[in-house]
Formats: sequence, C-alpha cells, structure tokens
Amino acid sequence: MARTSEKSPDSLPPYSESISSTPTSPGSLPQNLANARTTLISSLITTHILPHLHTTALSGLSSSTLCLIPSNISSLHPPSSNASKDPSSPPRSFPGETIVNFPSAENVSLIRLHDPSNTLQFWRQHGVIAELEEHLRSHLRAEGYRVKGDETASAKTNGAKAGKFGGNKRPSGAEWKTAVVEKLEQGEVRAAVAVADVCLRVENEMGLFETRTGLGVVVKVDVGG
Repeated sequence: MARTSEKSPDSLPPYSESISSTPTSPGSLPQNLANARTTLISSLITTHILPHLHTTALSGLSSSTLCLIPSNISSLHPPSSNASKDPSSPPRSFPGETIVNFPSAENVSLIRLHDPSNTLQFWRQHGVIAELEEHLRSHLRAEGYRVKGDETASAKTNGAKAGKFGGNKRPSGAEWKTAVVEKLEQGEVRAAVAVADVCLRVENEMGLFETRTGLGVVVKVDVGG
C-alpha cells in the first residue's frame, strides 16, 4: 500500500514564510482612512443636514443654523439618551432646554448624534471640518445654487480654513452673531461650518435652571431670494 506523506504538526512554516505569504496592499491604510472619513461626512450631510435644510425651506425660512452634538459630549446629552445604553432609543432633550448663545431671532436647531463614530475627536481632526463644508457646498451646487465664496475657495490651503473661521479657531455664538453678513441675490447660497460652543439652558432635577456648555459642529446656511 502506498504511503501518504503528511506533515508533522511540528513542521510549521517558518515565521518569515508566514509573513511573506500574507497579501499586502501598499497605500491601503491611507485609502481606508480617507474612505471612512468621506463616508461619515457624506452620511452626516444626507441624513441630517440636507433634510433639515429642506424642512426649513418648506417653512419659508431662508436662514438656518444647525448645531450637531457629537456623541461623546456628555454635557449636552441627557443621560437617558446616551447611545451606549440603547443605540436604538430616539434622541431626547433636557427638560425646558433652550439654546442661549445664538440670537433669539435666528432659526437654530439642535441634533444629537448617537453614532459612536461621531465623536468630537473625529470632527476636530485637521481638515475634517473643511471637507464637510466642501461636500456640503457640492451638494448645494448640485441643487442649482450659486454658492457664495466659490471664487475665493482656491485661496484656502490644505483645509486650514473652514467657513468664516480659521481651522484652529474656536468660535462662539457671539462671533456667529457679529459676523458681517453680505446680502445674497436670488439663487445664491452661503454655507459656513465650524466647531463651536453650544450653550443650553436646562431645568435640573430641582426645578432650577442651569447652563450646560459643550462643543458641537455648527452649520449655518443662508439662501438668497
């Protein structure tokens, strides 16, 4: 009877052979990082920002400020709506909450992000806010708007600037309030994005009002007409 050759369990391939047999794809790590970043940014725009802008337009309002609260800003997330407890639970608000660091006459809305990927650390990475703004401007151009500021976009270097604010500058509501606003013509739109302070006036368990502050991704869009 012919003998079949078998490898002994002890005759494993050398470590160097195992490593060399693993397929490699140079450059895949940067590509994966870029793809993940673009996916998260696109999801934020299509899931939250654009639906909000369309709802605002249907209400007849030409200006809108949207405060998106990262998932790990615990000061602005009610404990019962913490995504780590129940990711499927709908976003909830603090009792009597009001956004207080933006003009009272301005149309300001707040959306709490519950995806674990939507952390402040992600949005504060170099170039991420600039990329979010550029993707948003692209969507607005696709809808037929003339986006104000396109003519000066080439002056931005490596995403160092975003909206009306420098990439490393942390604007407050007051800075959004006092920014010089240029009148927009029919069909024009202006978009600005920044990581900024968001302050809420809320009612605590004792029935007293207190102020809670944290950083959020603030998107401001003005439509001419």
